Amino acid sequence: MRQVTDAGQHHIAPPGAFAAFRYPAFRQIWAAAVFSNTGRFFQNLAIPIVIYDLTDSAAWAGFVGFCQLLPTAILGPLAGAIADRYQRRQILIVTQALQALASLLFVAMWFSGIRSPGAYAAASVIAGAAAGLNLPAWQAFVSELVPRDTLMSAITLNSAQFNLARLLGPLLAAVVIGVWGPGWAFLVNAISFSSMIFALIAVKVPHIERDNSTKMRPWREFREAIAYSRARPGIITAIGTVLFIGFFGLASQQMSIALAEEVFHVDEGLAYLLTAAGAGAVIASPLVAIVARRIPRSVIQQWALLIYGAGITLAGLAPTFLIALLGLFVMGMAHIASASTLNTSIQMQVDESLRAKVLALYITALLLANPLGQLTLGQLIERVGPRETFIGSGLTLVAAAVLLTATGKLHGLDDDGDYQPASSSSSLR
Repeated sequence: MRQVTDAGQHHIAPPGAFAAFRYPAFRQIWAAAVFSNTGRFFQNLAIPIVIYDLTDSAAWAGFVGFCQLLPTAILGPLAGAIADRYQRRQILIVTQALQALASLLFVAMWFSGIRSPGAYAAASVIAGAAAGLNLPAWQAFVSELVPRDTLMSAITLNSAQFNLARLLGPLLAAVVIGVWGPGWAFLVNAISFSSMIFALIAVKVPHIERDNSTKMRPWREFREAIAYSRARPGIITAIGTVLFIGFFGLASQQMSIALAEEVFHVDEGLAYLLTAAGAGAVIASPLVAIVARRIPRSVIQQWALLIYGAGITLAGLAPTFLIALLGLFVMGMAHIASASTLNTSIQMQVDESLRAKVLALYITALLLANPLGQLTLGQLIERVGPRETFIGSGLTLVAAAVLLTATGKLHGLDDDGDYQPASSSSSLR
């Protein structure tokens, strides 16, 4: 950061949009995550394609999405408690390996000729459980890679790498699935976890002393995290907002296969739609980080929700597939603005001793809302149609934005709290 002079006084300028890249540990993990998450989107595309081909049913696709995300949410309290008691890098090495093994299960199922949608739903439960043990540690680990004043940059760039993978992964996966079949897409995902495992082994991060002398009580600690969050308006607003995002926003993105298959009848349409969302997020990432230096987080969140709702509505109203792609592009831009703002608000306000548990609460809210949203939207698509379902979801998000703004709830996101980072034995820079 640079010193600037204003009327004879010195103050610190806010870090730039790419400030987190100054730190080698963040760069290493970021690059590995791009490769690993690109592989993840091979599997994320292959599963709904397999299920839709086997059942020709949006409801089945929504159910399998529900099966994958529900165990992730259920394990949130346990995963958060573990991540606040032990070294997060070690936890991540183990959970990345578990996810690779879960992906190999899909590989074995496909190449052994298993074509039962129920079997893939069961395997999705296993994959979701492995991901659930990983997520809180991953979210909290970002704070160990950069200083506190660079968190917004790190969180936004972390979201950007995920969306860069979403830009690359579906297109590459569509080629692999089209030429060689879903089994090879599952295999690519299994192999991709190796990049993150090697990066985690090699990266240098501070050693943070954690208290694991007492007996772990995940559910009691989770209740304590809920009480802690309820006493902090910014944190509870972030958690409440992400419920809307998960149920109506992310679920709409993942159920866009119904638009591709039932409305526009475009081969590999889901890959194009997910790629459009990823492109919107990648393009918006530096803009979000720049704007966050000048505009309160509450204002960014208000506009993100409005634009998110408008993008979903546009996708539902789209007269052509090209306009539907534009709707997903807008949704991707809004999603990264919303996700970065909410995550940063929590990370800036939470105490280090509760960081992973509160993030687990946030993730649990998202991951309960998302599968329930997929399940609900899948049923609505079956009964009233894809267009009507998307329009209803979009207008609901717009209404949520108006309600949160009118009640002043979003202002809590602007509080930076009194968090003091834990002491560490080494510098990251």
